[in-house]
This record gives sequence, C-alpha cells and structure tokens, in this order.
Amino acid sequence: MPLSSVPVLFLPGWGFSGQVMDLAGKQYDWARLVAPLDPVTALPEIMAFLSAHHLESIHLVGWSMGASLVLDFAAAFPDQVATLTLLGLRSCWPPAEISAIRQALTADPATFLRDFYRKSLLGYKKEARQFVVEQQETLLKSLEMEALIRGLDYLGQWHLPEQMTQCPVFCWHGRRDIVAPVTERAIIPGACTTIIEHGGHALFLDREFVLGA
Repeated sequence: MPLSSVPVLFLPGWGFSGQVMDLAGKQYDWARLVAPLDPVTALPEIMAFLSAHHLESIHLVGWSMGASLVLDFAAAFPDQVATLTLLGLRSCWPPAEISAIRQALTADPATFLRDFYRKSLLGYKKEARQFVVEQQETLLKSLEMEALIRGLDYLGQWHLPEQMTQCPVFCWHGRRDIVAPVTERAIIPGACTTIIEHGGHALFLDREFVLGA
C-alpha cells in the first residue's frame, strides 16, 4: 500500500504533547495525540484513532518515549501497522539516570522541564524559540505529575519487544542528540537506520529527515 494512502500518526516524547509537531509548520500532514503523552493511555488512543477513522492500518511515527510506545503497539498489533518510524530511540534508560530525573523533577518541576525542553530542541534554534513563546508555559500548566512519573517508570523498565514487528522500520538518530545519545541507540535487526551528523533530539524538525526513508 503506498505511503501516501495510509494516514500517519505521531506520538511525541516524554513531557511533550502532539502540539510540538506545530513547530514543523505545515511540512507534515500528520495526525497526533493532542494530550501530553501518557504510557497508560497511548496504546488505547492509537487503537481508538484506528477505530474512529475506520482504518485497517497506519503509519506510526514515534519520538523518544513515543518511539518506545509505537514499537510496543506494533509488537502487540502487527497487522495494524504499515510502517514504523522511530526517532531518537534509546535501547534503555539506566536506573540511575531515571532516579536522577525523578529527583530533579519532583524538587522543581518547572525548572527541570524547561531545561529538558531546551535540551530536547537543541540544534533547532528557530523552533526552540517558537516553542518557548507559543507552547512551553501552556504545556507546563497542562502536565500532571502522576503521568510524568508513569512515563519515567515506563522508560525505566522498557526494553525491545521479544516479538519484533515484520513491517518496515526506519530508525533515525542525531549525532548531537544529548537526550538519547547515538551511542545508546536501540539496534533493531532489519531496520533502515540513518544517523544525521548535525542532528539533535527533535529529528522531525531536521531538514535531512524524510519519512519512509
């Protein structure tokens, strides 16, 4: 089935909502989950999207934690995923790192998250400034600490599914990504992997990123 004939659904990373895709302007005509990402509700939301639009399959694009979640969905429902595009997917998050994030988050949520957003958008100055002006404070007010903690718990225990999907998988990594360093990328057998030399974490904003390549 041609790529253009099947809708694309985007899942953002931890601490973000699908609104982050607005930073890419009108470059991508993708659907996205509107609410901040929550690992408890993400997979049911994908299934609900399929049902609401009467779709048999979908192209899934996942960024960071969103990449882990779309991979989980593809493992659970392989017949409903046409392709997977995984952006900035780490093989794992070490317990010590998750613990440090949890401690900093609970101590001063807004300060920690503003710094996390800065790191996540590093390398994309125009879009980062736009995010701060148009999205950051509204997003901070919409976040629930319980969902953020659930996200950290999920990342801390996540690993590659034992039963890998048979659909085409495209992995993208940025050499300058400091959130998901390229040296810690997930290795998926049979996947088409691209490393953008000057890329940061928010690869969907990178001019070298091409869906389905």
